[in-house]
Formats: sequence, structure tokens, C-alpha cells
Amino acid sequence: MIAVKNPQKLKEDLTSNGNTITSIAEKLGYSKAYVSSIVTGTRNPNEKVSIGICELLGKQFEEYFFIRNVHK
Repeated sequence: MIAVKNPQKLKEDLTSNGNTITSIAEKLGYSKAYVSSIVTGTRNPNEKVSIGICELLGKQFEEYFFIRNVHK
């Protein structure tokens, strides 16, 4: 499972250059509600959206996300 290291930093970086959560969601091809829940830390991103966020920000995956091992 992919998890956000620091949701507040992710939100600040996504919106620091005048973008809104709505515009980020449109660029990624996801709903505003889904992207918002990721940046508030209530949902975990899938692979596609986490990679898309990194590409938009020009950052490495490890800067914002980590892989959480889940054993059942």
C-alpha cells in the first residue's frame, strides 16, 4: 500500500504555485474529492496518482510517499 509521508507538505507543494486541488485533480484525471482525500491523509493514493503527483511536482516518489507493508 502506498501512503503519504506528510499530507500537509504535499498539499502545500501542490498549491504553492497557484494551483488548486481542483486544477490538480483535472490534470491527473481524478475527482477533486479523491485528490483532496489524499492530501488530507484520509485516503491512500494508487500507483498512478502518486506517480502523477510526483511528475507534476518534478520530485522523486520517496519525497512524498512510502510503501507500507500490509500483512494479513
